[in-house]
Amino acid sequence: MSFQSRIDSIQTLINNSTLDTAKITYLIAIARGYEIKDRLKAFDYANVAYALAQKTGDKNKIGECLNYLGDLNLFTGDYASSSDYYFKALHIYEGLNDKAGMAECYRNIGWIYQGQGLYKKTIEYYNKSLEINTQLGLKRKMVANYDDIGITKKILGDYPEAIRYCKLTIKLSQEIKSTKGLAIGYGNLANVYVSMKQYDLAIENFMLGIKFHELIEDKFNFAEGNYGLADCYFKIGNYFKTIEYAEKSAAIAEKFDYKTIASSDYKLLAEAYSRRADFANAFKYLNLYTDLKDSTYNEKNSRQINEMSAKYESEKKELMINSLEKDKTLSEEKSAQDKKFKLYMMIFCMMIIVFAISLFRSNMQKKKTNSSLSLAYKEIEVKNKDITDSINYAKQIQRARLPNPSIILKHLPEAFGLYKPKDVVSGDFYWFAEHENGKLLLAAADCTGHGIPGAFMSLIGIDELNHATLEKRLSHTSTILSSVNKGVKKALRQNEQNSMSRDGMDIALCIFDLKNNTLEYSGANRPLYYIRDNKLHEITPTKAAIGGTTENDQEFKSHTIELKKHDMIYVFTDGFADQFGGESGKKFMTKRFKDLLLSIHNKPIPEQEALLEKSLNDWKKDISQVDDILVLGIRI
Repeated sequence: MSFQSRIDSIQTLINNSTLDTAKITYLIAIARGYEIKDRLKAFDYANVAYALAQKTGDKNKIGECLNYLGDLNLFTGDYASSSDYYFKALHIYEGLNDKAGMAECYRNIGWIYQGQGLYKKTIEYYNKSLEINTQLGLKRKMVANYDDIGITKKILGDYPEAIRYCKLTIKLSQEIKSTKGLAIGYGNLANVYVSMKQYDLAIENFMLGIKFHELIEDKFNFAEGNYGLADCYFKIGNYFKTIEYAEKSAAIAEKFDYKTIASSDYKLLAEAYSRRADFANAFKYLNLYTDLKDSTYNEKNSRQINEMSAKYESEKKELMINSLEKDKTLSEEKSAQDKKFKLYMMIFCMMIIVFAISLFRSNMQKKKTNSSLSLAYKEIEVKNKDITDSINYAKQIQRARLPNPSIILKHLPEAFGLYKPKDVVSGDFYWFAEHENGKLLLAAADCTGHGIPGAFMSLIGIDELNHATLEKRLSHTSTILSSVNKGVKKALRQNEQNSMSRDGMDIALCIFDLKNNTLEYSGANRPLYYIRDNKLHEITPTKAAIGGTTENDQEFKSHTIELKKHDMIYVFTDGFADQFGGESGKKFMTKRFKDLLLSIHNKPIPEQEALLEKSLNDWKKDISQVDDILVLGIRI
């Protein structure tokens, strides 16, 4: 049922009801419906309910209305008015000796003190409410009390106590089978763990809270819970999960017009996509965040203006009447001669004003044109700087994900890597890991494209290699590449019907077993060269890429080589061979690349790297680099 349908249904009940007390209940129900969408209407219905309660003289209903009016004023930040309503309600319930009503007022007054940062008073009133509800055995109210105290303890930084009260909330909610209480308890416990930076525990509890919010169809807290999850994943650097949960939260927030949550989601998504070097989506969500922030600000201003306007309407009318009467008195006192003189002066002034306006408009138009040009230039400068800063930051992120060369050299001291991205960031990447059995894993990969798109793919490739080896504990090149292929296709949703994604990567993967002097190799479109006794041997790869149009169950052939001392191993991407240059501006080509490796393989490792770079520069001369370049060499 839509929001308006629910409001119409309650309105029908009001129209058909003959009991004023029932009408009061229905009016407050409508007011609660308008709390988020239209605060002014909520106030209108609450005031009508209060007036009707006063007419009936029903003290309980008057107290209920006063409490609700206190809530509304609290939501708007008007603590003085809110406090006034709550204490009036408390006075009524004390007169009736209504303990439950008094407990509710104590809780509400605690909110006032919490909003003002007076936490000692906050705890005092929350405990008063809890004491009465415990005496009366009102367990659902006790759940709310535990929840309130837990939140305040978290604000105070008393995390052990905050956790204790959150767990009391959960335990009592389980006892009375309150799904709402469980949802709130787990959600607040998650937030405590966030404050403690224990993000794994926070994620676990957010998951539980979301499950219960979904059961009771609490869309607002369901959206907030998903945002909390996304924020946790962002803090631990899992940007894939960040985007997954932030987009889920944003979808709910957009559907139900939860602007505050949507704004937080957009900001987080912009940051997550930026960290993944997906700047198109980063700018998209940054624009959504900015637009929503501006519209929310304007909406808030408009609402405040409307409230002020309604509040002072009668005063403005009185001022207008007084002004009109004064003008009438003055006009009657003027003589005919004054009128004539005034007329001449008005004509003269009008001529001056018309002339001045004409000059002013001409001048303003010139200023506006100059200002627009200046502003446009500044905006371009700012955007260029933002883009450059973002790409440089992406470079830092990508370089941080690549293995530290010193770690590779520690295990393979006779090794080099020629790594030359075409742009600031690269689609080529190298990867290294040490298996628990002492074997060393090394890869050279070439992702679809270069620059930002290539760098984005490289992060996926690195994550999938880490997942296959460090988490799944796969120890053979063939099974690792099969796992990476499935992971890339899943990450890019390439198995879905009508998927347009064709991105992927070519890769050469080696596992060195130096104890047994063997090398295991598998390749996806990238070969392995080894030079022994001045002869170059080529191990051909499986003719299939990782991801893209490759089948999900593609197998990659494994090759094992018996290593000998002084063997020279090379794995590389296609950038070097594809570079244009020379006398006729043609590609370097694979044959020339093989000959170059043969000519330098006996040189010391640092000299090999230097000779490769010199050969490349001599070849391309003034021609721009056309692709990312990566060559890894290892001497046994």
